[in-house]
Amino acid sequence: MTVRYILALLATLTPMAASGAAHSEDRRIAGDATIGEGSAAAAQATDPAAPFINALQDVSARLRAMPYATSSDVARQNTEKYLAGLLAQAWDFAEQLNMLGTPYFSRGAGVEGLPGLYNPDNLYRSALLEPGGAYRIYGRRGTHADLSFQIIDQYPIVGLGKNLAVIRPDDMGARPGEDFEFYLGGTPRAGRNWFAMPDHSAAILVRQSFGDWRETPTSLYIERLDVPAPRSYQSPFAQAAAALHQATKLWVDGYVPEIQRNTMVNALPAPRPSATDSGGLGGQMSVMARYRISKGEVLLISVRKADVTYQGIQLGDPWFVTPNTVEHQVSLTARQAHVDDDGMIRFVISLDDPGVPNWLDPAGNPEGYIFMRWQGIRTPLKAGDAPTAHLLSLASLRQALPANSPTINSAERRKQLAERKWAPQVR
Repeated sequence: MTVRYILALLATLTPMAASGAAHSEDRRIAGDATIGEGSAAAAQATDPAAPFINALQDVSARLRAMPYATSSDVARQNTEKYLAGLLAQAWDFAEQLNMLGTPYFSRGAGVEGLPGLYNPDNLYRSALLEPGGAYRIYGRRGTHADLSFQIIDQYPIVGLGKNLAVIRPDDMGARPGEDFEFYLGGTPRAGRNWFAMPDHSAAILVRQSFGDWRETPTSLYIERLDVPAPRSYQSPFAQAAAALHQATKLWVDGYVPEIQRNTMVNALPAPRPSATDSGGLGGQMSVMARYRISKGEVLLISVRKADVTYQGIQLGDPWFVTPNTVEHQVSLTARQAHVDDDGMIRFVISLDDPGVPNWLDPAGNPEGYIFMRWQGIRTPLKAGDAPTAHLLSLASLRQALPANSPTINSAERRKQLAERKWAPQVR
């Protein structure tokens, strides 16, 4: 069921005063965000969609009550897209939750409104796991830069899972265009392609990182090998309602305010290992900061091109959401970017096009987030690999760039942006 269909369906339904039911599995999802079981039965007997309708109304009101939500036309649009993204993720999660016996890898589809600052260079796919389960995971390696399977102890979207293990088919000898398989849980198997199921495993998250727009994705499959215990029917509306409440509690009330308090503005820290206790990928180095610019200003970010399989930078709006990744150049990889003769890559964040190849377009957001990643690190990063940031006037930008730094005209910019259209179609 698509998000568009869900929205159309909800528009035809009359919200009910009573909240919907949350079953035992929903309590595992949402904790304090679950809906009372007592009043739920009557509501669902009349309208099974009532919990989801009420949750959508509650979360919409919660977002609109935030000062940022109505601070500008751009902010209002961002807030609507964010709500739609939360809705989509909650519904997709409920569908997966009802198929634990026959799991599949969901697709992190969409180009805007995705919560959690999704990397435009990644294709995220996830499947839910059950402790004690046995799984076969297989596919054909695409031509993209990096492929990792991360096992976490929380369901994606509703929790920042702790990194329990990272499995890379490349370490098993898989090359682009070649088949691979590995086994997770169940009876131990000889060889290097069997892995014990870590305690408290809840999901497996796949990251396919792309160096450019036309690399091919990995074909990906998961098969459950054991016979799970029978499960009673669970209402997807109640499950999605609980997930929507919990995702809002996690991101809006918890994570985003926390990082706002603890990230630098217009300055960049040194790269450090991603936080594996809150969903970060093991083996990845990253930098997170905030930017704040006015019209006529630019933030110049300089970083050395590293010896890695993937190096990229992206922007996010104040909701910690990636803006439209197809119509705006909100991200660039080291392979897509222009590299100066000194081995440095110089990115420019500016509200107006500064006429340089490495423009990062904030999509009308005068403030937001910067996230940089290094994956598949062949040569360890050194102090000289740390990025720097300088706030300048747009008029003085050319003096801050190398003398032979190229310019780009409007026709070349359109050609550059046209490459981005391939991501949602090819991947």
